[in-house]
Amino acid sequence: MSLICEVGKTQLIKHGEVTCGDSVEIVHNPNETVVVLSDGLGSGVKANILSNLTTKIISKMVSSNVPLQDIVETVVGTLPVCSVRGVAYSTFSILKITPGGNVEIIDFDGLPPILIHNGFVEVVERESEEIFGKNINKARLQLQEGDYLLITSDGVTEAGLGLTLPMGLQTSGLVKALKENVTLHGSAQDLVEQVIGICMSYYINEPGDDTTAVAIHLRQAHECVLLTGLPVDKKDDARMVEEYLKTKGRKIICGGTTAQVFARETNRQLETADICSLTDDVPPISRIKGIDLVTEGIITMNHCAELLEKNELTASSENGATMLLQELLHADRITIFFGTQLNQAYEKIKPGISLRNVVIEKLTAQLQKLGKEVIIYRY
Repeated sequence: MSLICEVGKTQLIKHGEVTCGDSVEIVHNPNETVVVLSDGLGSGVKANILSNLTTKIISKMVSSNVPLQDIVETVVGTLPVCSVRGVAYSTFSILKITPGGNVEIIDFDGLPPILIHNGFVEVVERESEEIFGKNINKARLQLQEGDYLLITSDGVTEAGLGLTLPMGLQTSGLVKALKENVTLHGSAQDLVEQVIGICMSYYINEPGDDTTAVAIHLRQAHECVLLTGLPVDKKDDARMVEEYLKTKGRKIICGGTTAQVFARETNRQLETADICSLTDDVPPISRIKGIDLVTEGIITMNHCAELLEKNELTASSENGATMLLQELLHADRITIFFGTQLNQAYEKIKPGISLRNVVIEKLTAQLQKLGKEVIIYRY
Protein backbone atom coordinates (compact mmCIF):
# COMPACT_ATOMS: atom_id res chain seq x y z
CA MET A 1 0.00 0.00 0.00
CA SER A 2 1.19 3.53 -0.74
CA LEU A 3 1.53 6.55 1.52
CA ILE A 4 -0.83 9.50 1.21
CA CYS A 5 -0.95 12.99 2.64
CA GLU A 6 -4.12 13.39 4.70
CA VAL A 7 -5.16 16.99 5.41
CA GLY A 8 -7.35 18.26 8.27
CA LYS A 9 -8.49 21.82 8.93
CA THR A 10 -10.67 23.64 11.46
CA GLN A 11 -11.47 27.32 11.96
CA LEU A 12 -13.02 29.66 14.52
CA ILE A 13 -14.59 32.96 13.52
CA LYS A 14 -13.74 36.00 15.65
CA HIS A 15 -16.51 36.68 18.15
CA GLY A 16 -18.98 39.18 16.72
CA GLU A 17 -18.08 38.52 13.07
CA VAL A 18 -20.05 36.50 10.51
CA THR A 19 -17.18 35.23 8.36
CA CYS A 20 -13.61 34.08 8.95
CA GLY A 21 -10.75 36.34 7.92
CA ASP A 22 -8.48 33.32 7.39
CA SER A 23 -8.68 31.20 4.24
CA VAL A 24 -7.36 27.74 3.38
CA GLU A 25 -7.03 26.23 -0.07
CA ILE A 26 -6.05 22.59 -0.65
CA VAL A 27 -4.96 21.24 -4.04
CA HIS A 28 -4.61 17.47 -4.55
CA ASN A 29 -3.07 15.90 -7.61
CA PRO A 30 -1.25 12.58 -8.21
CA ASN A 31 2.21 14.14 -7.83
CA GLU A 32 1.72 16.40 -4.82
CA THR A 33 -0.58 17.98 -2.28
CA VAL A 34 -0.46 21.74 -1.84
CA VAL A 35 -1.90 23.57 1.18
CA VAL A 36 -2.19 27.36 1.27
CA LEU A 37 -3.16 29.26 4.43
CA SER A 38 -3.69 33.02 4.39
CA ASP A 39 -4.53 35.39 7.25
CA GLY A 40 -6.22 38.61 6.10
CA LEU A 41 -5.46 41.85 7.92
CA GLY A 42 -8.05 42.52 10.60
CA SER A 43 -11.23 40.46 10.57
CA GLY A 44 -14.65 40.19 8.97
CA VAL A 45 -15.64 40.43 5.32
CA LYS A 46 -12.68 42.56 4.17
CA ALA A 47 -10.15 40.19 5.72
CA ASN A 48 -12.00 37.22 4.23
CA ILE A 49 -11.89 38.70 0.73
CA LEU A 50 -8.18 39.51 0.97
CA SER A 51 -7.14 36.13 2.36
CA ASN A 52 -9.42 34.23 -0.02
CA LEU A 53 -7.99 36.15 -2.98
CA THR A 54 -4.46 35.31 -1.84
CA THR A 55 -5.11 31.57 -1.48
CA LYS A 56 -6.98 31.40 -4.79
CA ILE A 57 -4.19 33.12 -6.70
CA ILE A 58 -1.48 30.94 -5.16
CA SER A 59 -3.38 27.66 -5.59
CA LYS A 60 -4.24 28.54 -9.20
CA MET A 61 -0.58 29.23 -9.98
CA VAL A 62 0.46 26.02 -8.27
CA SER A 63 -2.11 24.06 -10.33
CA SER A 64 -0.58 25.62 -13.45
CA ASN A 65 2.85 24.27 -12.40
CA VAL A 66 4.31 27.74 -11.83
CA PRO A 67 7.53 27.38 -9.76
CA LEU A 68 7.10 28.36 -6.11
CA GLN A 69 9.81 31.00 -6.41
CA ASP A 70 7.84 32.73 -9.18
CA ILE A 71 4.61 32.44 -7.19
CA VAL A 72 6.18 34.10 -4.17
CA GLU A 73 7.66 36.90 -6.26
CA THR A 74 4.30 37.52 -7.94
CA VAL A 75 2.21 37.54 -4.77
CA VAL A 76 4.66 39.44 -2.57
CA GLY A 77 5.28 41.95 -5.32
CA THR A 78 1.58 42.72 -5.76
CA LEU A 79 0.20 42.50 -2.20
CA PRO A 80 -0.92 45.97 -1.05
CA VAL A 81 0.49 47.35 2.19
CA CYS A 82 -1.58 49.03 4.90
CA SER A 83 -0.53 52.70 5.04
CA VAL A 84 -1.33 52.89 8.76
CA ARG A 85 0.26 49.68 10.06
CA GLY A 86 2.90 49.32 7.37
CA VAL A 87 2.19 45.59 6.93
CA ALA A 88 0.78 43.54 4.05
CA TYR A 89 -2.95 43.08 3.83
CA SER A 90 -2.60 39.30 4.02
CA THR A 91 0.00 36.74 5.02
CA PHE A 92 0.43 33.30 3.50
CA SER A 93 1.99 29.92 4.19
CA ILE A 94 2.48 27.30 1.45
CA LEU A 95 3.09 23.60 2.03
CA LYS A 96 3.99 21.46 -0.97
CA ILE A 97 4.12 17.74 -0.16
CA THR A 98 5.05 14.85 -2.46
CA PRO A 99 3.54 11.36 -1.96
CA GLY A 100 6.89 10.27 -0.52
CA GLY A 101 6.69 12.88 2.24
CA ASN A 102 9.13 15.48 0.91
CA VAL A 103 7.86 18.89 2.08
CA GLU A 104 8.70 22.36 0.82
CA ILE A 105 7.55 25.20 3.08
CA ILE A 106 7.37 28.87 2.14
CA ASP A 107 5.70 31.57 4.19
CA PHE A 108 5.35 35.33 4.32
CA ASP A 109 4.73 36.62 7.87
CA GLY A 110 3.39 33.17 8.79
CA LEU A 111 4.02 31.24 11.99
CA PRO A 112 6.62 28.45 12.10
CA PRO A 113 5.21 24.98 11.37
CA ILE A 114 5.29 22.36 14.10
CA LEU A 115 6.50 18.82 13.37
CA ILE A 116 5.25 15.82 15.36
CA HIS A 117 7.41 12.71 14.92
CA ASN A 118 7.12 9.56 17.04
CA GLY A 119 5.43 11.58 19.78
CA PHE A 120 8.13 14.26 19.81
CA VAL A 121 7.01 17.85 19.11
CA GLU A 122 9.36 20.45 17.66
CA VAL A 123 9.23 23.78 15.85
CA VAL A 124 10.52 23.61 12.27
CA GLU A 125 13.56 25.81 11.70
CA ARG A 126 13.29 28.15 8.72
CA GLU A 127 15.75 30.21 6.71
CA SER A 128 14.93 33.78 5.71
CA GLU A 129 15.34 35.23 2.23
CA GLU A 130 14.55 38.75 1.05
CA ILE A 131 12.23 39.10 -1.95
CA PHE A 132 11.05 42.56 -3.05
CA GLY A 133 12.27 43.94 0.26
CA LYS A 134 10.22 41.44 2.29
CA ASN A 135 11.45 38.53 4.37
CA ILE A 136 10.28 35.15 3.09
CA ASN A 137 10.82 32.09 5.29
CA LYS A 138 11.71 28.75 3.73
CA ALA A 139 12.24 25.21 4.94
CA ARG A 140 12.49 21.68 3.57
CA LEU A 141 12.00 18.43 5.45
CA GLN A 142 11.32 14.76 4.92
CA LEU A 143 8.26 13.35 6.67
CA GLN A 144 8.19 9.74 7.80
CA GLU A 145 5.11 7.54 7.92
CA GLY A 146 2.97 8.59 10.89
CA ASP A 147 4.36 12.14 11.08
CA TYR A 148 2.15 15.21 11.44
CA LEU A 149 2.92 18.76 10.33
CA LEU A 150 0.84 21.60 11.81
CA ILE A 151 0.43 25.18 10.58
CA THR A 152 -1.80 27.82 12.17
CA SER A 153 -2.89 31.42 11.91
CA ASP A 154 -1.94 33.80 14.74
CA GLY A 155 -5.39 33.32 16.28
CA VAL A 156 -3.94 30.11 17.74
CA THR A 157 -0.81 31.64 19.28
CA GLU A 158 -2.81 34.65 20.54
CA ALA A 159 -5.47 32.49 22.22
CA GLY A 160 -6.30 33.85 25.65
CA LEU A 161 -4.42 37.12 25.08
CA GLY A 162 -5.40 39.55 27.84
CA LEU A 163 -7.90 37.05 29.22
CA THR A 164 -6.55 33.78 30.57
CA LEU A 165 -2.97 34.28 29.34
CA PRO A 166 -1.25 37.71 29.58
CA MET A 167 0.83 37.13 26.39
CA GLY A 168 -1.45 34.63 24.70
CA LEU A 169 -0.73 30.95 24.09
CA GLN A 170 2.32 31.66 21.88
CA THR A 171 4.21 29.02 19.93
CA SER A 172 5.91 27.71 23.06
CA GLY A 173 2.54 27.25 24.76
CA LEU A 174 1.17 25.44 21.71
CA VAL A 175 4.13 23.05 21.73
CA LYS A 176 3.58 22.39 25.43
CA ALA A 177 -0.14 21.78 24.89
CA LEU A 178 0.62 19.33 22.06
CA LYS A 179 2.98 17.41 24.32
CA GLU A 180 0.71 17.33 27.35
CA ASN A 181 -2.92 17.61 26.24
CA VAL A 182 -3.30 16.28 22.71
CA THR A 183 -3.68 12.72 21.48
CA LEU A 184 -1.14 12.28 18.71
CA HIS A 185 -2.32 8.99 17.21
CA GLY A 186 -5.52 9.95 15.36
CA SER A 187 -6.28 11.54 12.01
CA ALA A 188 -5.16 14.98 10.85
CA GLN A 189 -8.71 16.19 11.51
CA ASP A 190 -8.59 14.83 15.07
CA LEU A 191 -5.41 16.82 15.69
CA VAL A 192 -6.69 20.19 14.48
CA GLU A 193 -9.98 19.80 16.32
CA GLN A 194 -8.07 19.22 19.55
CA VAL A 195 -5.89 22.29 18.89
CA ILE A 196 -8.92 24.46 18.19
CA GLY A 197 -10.61 23.08 21.31
CA ILE A 198 -7.64 24.23 23.41
CA CYS A 199 -7.80 27.69 21.82
CA MET A 200 -11.53 27.92 22.46
CA SER A 201 -11.01 27.20 26.15
CA TYR A 202 -8.37 29.94 26.47
CA TYR A 203 -10.67 32.35 24.63
CA ILE A 204 -13.45 31.40 27.12
CA ASN A 205 -15.68 30.50 24.13
CA GLU A 206 -15.40 33.98 22.59
CA PRO A 207 -12.51 33.97 20.08
CA GLY A 208 -10.68 37.27 20.03
CA ASP A 209 -9.34 36.62 16.53
CA ASP A 210 -9.97 34.39 13.53
CA THR A 211 -8.31 31.09 14.39
CA THR A 212 -7.21 28.39 11.93
CA ALA A 213 -5.32 25.12 12.33
CA VAL A 214 -4.29 22.92 9.39
CA ALA A 215 -2.50 19.59 9.79
CA ILE A 216 -1.09 17.07 7.36
CA HIS A 217 -0.56 13.43 8.30
CA LEU A 218 1.55 11.03 6.25
CA ARG A 219 -0.03 7.58 6.46
CA GLN A 220 -0.92 4.45 4.53
CA ALA A 221 -3.74 5.00 2.04
CA HIS A 222 -7.15 3.52 2.80
CA GLU A 223 -8.40 1.71 -0.30
CA CYS A 224 -11.68 0.17 -1.38
CA VAL A 225 -12.70 -1.74 -4.51
CA LEU A 226 -16.25 -1.57 -5.91
CA LEU A 227 -17.74 -4.06 -8.38
CA THR A 228 -20.96 -3.09 -10.18
CA GLY A 229 -22.70 -4.07 -13.41
CA LEU A 230 -22.08 -6.89 -15.89
CA PRO A 231 -19.59 -6.87 -18.77
CA VAL A 232 -20.97 -6.28 -22.27
CA ASP A 233 -19.52 -9.65 -23.28
CA LYS A 234 -20.50 -12.49 -20.93
CA LYS A 235 -17.11 -14.08 -21.65
CA ASP A 236 -15.53 -11.27 -19.58
CA ASP A 237 -17.43 -12.18 -16.38
CA ALA A 238 -14.63 -14.33 -15.01
CA ARG A 239 -11.89 -11.87 -16.00
CA MET A 240 -13.65 -8.93 -14.32
CA VAL A 241 -14.20 -10.90 -11.10
CA GLU A 242 -10.60 -12.17 -11.09
CA GLU A 243 -9.15 -8.67 -11.55
CA TYR A 244 -11.52 -7.29 -8.91
CA LEU A 245 -10.34 -9.87 -6.35
CA LYS A 246 -6.66 -9.19 -7.10
CA THR A 247 -7.01 -5.48 -6.29
CA LYS A 248 -6.15 -4.47 -2.71
CA GLY A 249 -8.72 -2.78 -0.49
CA ARG A 250 -12.06 -3.32 1.21
CA LYS A 251 -14.41 -5.12 -1.15
CA ILE A 252 -17.85 -3.77 -2.12
CA ILE A 253 -20.41 -5.14 -4.60
CA CYS A 254 -23.34 -2.98 -5.77
CA GLY A 255 -26.06 -4.80 -7.71
CA GLY A 256 -28.14 -7.92 -7.19
CA THR A 257 -27.29 -9.49 -10.54
CA THR A 258 -23.65 -8.45 -10.13
CA ALA A 259 -23.55 -10.26 -6.78
CA GLN A 260 -25.09 -13.37 -8.35
CA VAL A 261 -22.47 -13.43 -11.10
CA PHE A 262 -19.67 -12.93 -8.56
CA ALA A 263 -21.03 -15.78 -6.41
CA ARG A 264 -21.25 -18.06 -9.45
CA GLU A 265 -17.72 -17.28 -10.67
CA THR A 266 -16.16 -17.73 -7.22
CA ASN A 267 -18.35 -20.63 -6.11
CA ARG A 268 -19.43 -18.67 -3.03
CA GLN A 269 -22.86 -18.52 -1.45
CA LEU A 270 -24.94 -15.36 -1.79
CA GLU A 271 -26.91 -15.06 1.43
CA THR A 272 -30.44 -13.69 1.31
CA ALA A 273 -31.09 -10.01 1.86
CA ASP A 274 -30.82 -8.63 5.39
CA ILE A 275 -34.34 -7.29 5.97
CA CYS A 276 -33.12 -5.30 9.00
CA SER A 277 -31.31 -2.97 6.59
CA LEU A 278 -34.45 -2.36 4.49
CA THR A 279 -35.91 1.17 4.48
CA ASP A 280 -38.64 2.88 2.48
CA ASP A 281 -36.03 4.34 0.11
CA VAL A 282 -33.19 1.81 0.04
CA PRO A 283 -33.30 -1.95 -0.67
CA PRO A 284 -31.68 -4.32 1.88
CA ILE A 285 -28.09 -5.51 1.79
CA SER A 286 -26.97 -9.11 1.21
CA ARG A 287 -23.87 -11.02 2.26
CA ILE A 288 -21.07 -12.98 0.57
CA LYS A 289 -18.16 -14.48 2.48
CA GLY A 290 -15.02 -12.38 2.02
CA ILE A 291 -16.89 -9.29 0.74
CA ASP A 292 -17.22 -6.35 3.14
CA LEU A 293 -20.48 -4.91 1.75
CA VAL A 294 -23.05 -6.20 -0.76
CA THR A 295 -25.86 -3.81 -1.74
CA GLU A 296 -28.50 -3.41 -4.43
CA GLY A 297 -27.26 -1.37 -7.40
CA ILE A 298 -28.91 1.63 -9.05
CA ILE A 299 -31.26 2.75 -6.27
CA THR A 300 -28.64 2.39 -3.53
CA MET A 301 -25.90 4.18 -5.48
CA ASN A 302 -28.26 7.01 -6.46
CA HIS A 303 -29.30 7.48 -2.84
CA CYS A 304 -25.64 7.50 -1.80
CA ALA A 305 -24.93 10.19 -4.41
CA GLU A 306 -27.86 12.26 -3.09
CA LEU A 307 -26.44 12.09 0.45
CA LEU A 308 -23.10 13.33 -0.87
CA GLU A 309 -24.74 16.13 -2.85
CA LYS A 310 -26.69 17.29 0.23
CA ASN A 311 -23.55 16.96 2.37
CA GLU A 312 -25.37 14.55 4.68
CA LEU A 313 -22.20 12.69 5.56
CA THR A 314 -23.25 11.47 9.01
CA ALA A 315 -25.74 8.62 8.85
CA SER A 316 -28.94 9.09 10.83
CA SER A 317 -29.91 5.47 10.10
CA GLU A 318 -28.06 2.43 8.78
CA ASN A 319 -29.00 1.07 5.37
CA GLY A 320 -27.25 0.04 2.18
CA ALA A 321 -26.75 3.64 0.98
CA THR A 322 -25.39 4.99 4.27
CA MET A 323 -23.12 1.96 4.66
CA LEU A 324 -21.81 2.47 1.11
CA LEU A 325 -21.31 6.17 1.84
CA GLN A 326 -19.21 5.48 4.93
CA GLU A 327 -17.02 3.02 3.01
CA LEU A 328 -16.40 5.61 0.28
CA LEU A 329 -15.73 8.43 2.74
CA HIS A 330 -13.21 6.34 4.66
CA ALA A 331 -11.28 5.45 1.51
CA ASP A 332 -8.57 7.61 -0.03
CA ARG A 333 -8.35 5.59 -3.22
CA ILE A 334 -11.43 3.98 -4.81
CA THR A 335 -11.15 1.48 -7.66
CA ILE A 336 -14.37 0.76 -9.57
CA PHE A 337 -14.81 -2.32 -11.76
CA PHE A 338 -17.70 -1.24 -13.94
CA GLY A 339 -19.63 -3.66 -16.16
CA THR A 340 -21.22 -1.45 -18.82
CA GLN A 341 -23.91 -3.83 -20.09
CA LEU A 342 -27.23 -1.96 -20.20
CA ASN A 343 -29.87 -3.10 -17.75
CA GLN A 344 -32.86 -3.96 -19.92
CA ALA A 345 -35.36 -3.26 -17.12
CA TYR A 346 -34.12 0.33 -16.80
CA GLU A 347 -33.86 0.69 -20.56
CA LYS A 348 -37.66 0.33 -20.72
CA ILE A 349 -38.00 3.28 -18.35
CA LYS A 350 -35.42 5.55 -20.01
CA PRO A 351 -34.47 4.26 -23.47
CA GLY A 352 -30.90 4.91 -24.55
CA ILE A 353 -29.68 5.99 -21.10
CA SER A 354 -27.38 3.89 -18.97
CA LEU A 355 -28.51 4.88 -15.49
CA ARG A 356 -25.60 3.02 -13.90
CA ASN A 357 -23.17 5.00 -16.05
CA VAL A 358 -24.81 8.28 -14.97
CA VAL A 359 -24.58 7.53 -11.25
CA ILE A 360 -20.99 6.26 -11.56
CA GLU A 361 -19.99 9.55 -13.20
CA LYS A 362 -21.84 11.52 -10.52
CA LEU A 363 -20.23 9.61 -7.65
CA THR A 364 -16.80 9.92 -9.25
CA ALA A 365 -17.10 13.71 -9.54
CA GLN A 366 -18.33 14.03 -5.95
CA LEU A 367 -15.56 11.86 -4.53
CA GLN A 368 -12.86 13.62 -6.52
CA LYS A 369 -14.16 16.92 -5.19
CA LEU A 370 -13.47 15.54 -1.71
CA GLY A 371 -9.86 14.91 -2.75
CA LYS A 372 -10.19 11.16 -3.30
CA GLU A 373 -8.51 9.28 -6.12
CA VAL A 374 -10.98 7.32 -8.26
CA ILE A 375 -9.85 4.70 -10.80
CA ILE A 376 -12.41 3.10 -13.14
CA TYR A 377 -12.00 -0.07 -15.22
CA ARG A 378 -14.81 -0.63 -17.75
CA TYR A 379 -15.85 -3.98 -19.19
